[in-house]
Amino acid sequence: MAAYTPDRRQILAALAASATTPFAASSGFAQAPSFSGRKLVSSGFGGSTMDIIQSAIFTPFDKQSGAASTQVPMQSAAALARMKAEAGNPQIDMFQFSGGQEAYAKEEGLTQPLTGVSRLGKIPAGLKDPDGQWVTWAVIAEGIVYRKDKIATPPTSYKDFLKPEYRGHVAFPTITNGYGMDFLVMLAKAFGGGEDNIEPGFTAMKQIKSETIFKAASDLPTLFGQGDIWIMPYDTGNTFKIQQSGLPVAFATPQEGSPAVFITACIAKGAKNADVANAAIDAMLKPEAQIEIARTMRWTASNPETKLPADLAGEVPAVDKLAQLDRGKINAMRAAWTDRWNREIAR
Repeated sequence: MAAYTPDRRQILAALAASATTPFAASSGFAQAPSFSGRKLVSSGFGGSTMDIIQSAIFTPFDKQSGAASTQVPMQSAAALARMKAEAGNPQIDMFQFSGGQEAYAKEEGLTQPLTGVSRLGKIPAGLKDPDGQWVTWAVIAEGIVYRKDKIATPPTSYKDFLKPEYRGHVAFPTITNGYGMDFLVMLAKAFGGGEDNIEPGFTAMKQIKSETIFKAASDLPTLFGQGDIWIMPYDTGNTFKIQQSGLPVAFATPQEGSPAVFITACIAKGAKNADVANAAIDAMLKPEAQIEIARTMRWTASNPETKLPADLAGEVPAVDKLAQLDRGKINAMRAAWTDRWNREIAR
């Protein structure tokens, strides 16, 4: 998962300031076990995303438990590769994924059951492993990001990307970006198909293949900042970051639904600090922590007991309103669809 950092110094300053808020003072970690002198190493997503997670989750956990938590920056694919390379002697205790790698890790015997995670039972079945080897602690909502000064009426459907009045002002991510793959699937759904029938997606995408195709979230501020791009498929988190930079963008939930991207946590099999990792994962599922993540990144809470303040609830879709794509089917077809996309769509 790529993270765009508008001004990392400003974000860090804001995080430091939030340490004096009621959340930090009574963050709900008072019941954390004592791990004085113990260390916890987790993978992280890098950039401002990792900084925010450290401040909202790990720092309060460390203060209450006595542990010392560190995140090692790496994207999900690299994290899985590291997990495989260290099988049998893991140097990283806990892994965070955003691309479904946790299911593969379980299948390969690289994870172990979560134990002592008291809030695991609160998480809906679709957001956790049935055998308890991983759990979704936050959800990113995908949808439509658009410039409010260029598009007065909020978009309502993925079909809107084909509107003649938007021609020349559309951008979408390449298929090697996870959101690019999801965009293809959602176009298929909008026109009567889906994971089992991708043809309508390719048919629709061929109509906009002359538009701007970009690679990563780091491209968004430039694309929107130049004024030529009015609309693209992306997520709530990056919309919020771009808004912080001063650009007039907004997020719209399409009638086909906002695809859910799970942010998961699991523990490496044989982890030396598995008990600390289990306690940290339990902390991730606390409503107080999930409210802070929603406030600072506009990620959706996975714990249904989390009640967002009214000002946040309007900007962060509830988890039960999100569309869950069949990641198994998508992954099975990923190579074939990517090859076809490179032949028929890429320039």
